[in-house]
Amino acid sequence: MTDANLAAGVSQWATRSGSVWARRWRDTDAGLAGLAPYLLAAVKESAPGAVRAFEIGCGPGSTALEVAAALPDAEIVACDVSSELAGIARQRAVDLPHVRVVEGDAEVVARSEGPFDLFFSRHGTMFFDDPVQAFGSFRSAATTGASLVFSCFQSWESNPWASALACAVADRELPAPGREPSGFAFADPAYVRDIFAASGWVESDLHDVRFNYVAGQGADAVDHALGFFSELGPSARLLESPSKQERSDALDRMRTLIEQHHDGGRVSFPAAAWIWSAKAGA
Repeated sequence: MTDANLAAGVSQWATRSGSVWARRWRDTDAGLAGLAPYLLAAVKESAPGAVRAFEIGCGPGSTALEVAAALPDAEIVACDVSSELAGIARQRAVDLPHVRVVEGDAEVVARSEGPFDLFFSRHGTMFFDDPVQAFGSFRSAATTGASLVFSCFQSWESNPWASALACAVADRELPAPGREPSGFAFADPAYVRDIFAASGWVESDLHDVRFNYVAGQGADAVDHALGFFSELGPSARLLESPSKQERSDALDRMRTLIEQHHDGGRVSFPAAAWIWSAKAGA
């Protein structure tokens, strides 16, 4: 990552975006809870035993803690560019000597801390301006045959917690995001395989995971989900520019859709993710 790109990433994630994610980390964990067991199983299958592992975009540390419990002989370096998220992860891992949380750009930290036998990430790989360069950096910090395991969202249409809500905010059909850095940048498997091929990763495989994205639970589940989606995700970005009346109308449309996904105890939307695995080539 160039200095300019790193500065742009730090500007977004280490300030405003990082702060929102840090405040809402329990909500994002709840939303992805249905995915977590599948990702952990893939990590365990790819790299059992005593390994040096690196987490790309550790967020609040939830996946690092799960991997640490499953692989007690592993040495884990967990990295995030957000100081607030890294701080939360560091605090949660304070009693785990085999987990070290580092704040910084993942490409730079991986190269300085490597080599590693395992790279893993829960939805933290889709935000690089130059993904070929980023995955090439991780390959350069990997031992030959090292494992790479990560999750990412499938198509926009198969994740209505994002697509349907965003369309409700806009009050019209919206096109799917492209390959620019975003939660849906890796929706197309062929594109990801091209990235692997260009950056030194081989034997790639993927698994289709369907789960419930839980956005609110309990007596105030609808209000909680509305607040959550108003701060994070595609809907939140669309809500930044409207006038006061337009925002009010958009929130009413969001609430109506959220209520349709409320079963009385929780608000949940269908969600679809890929779990990728690959090996570092010779």
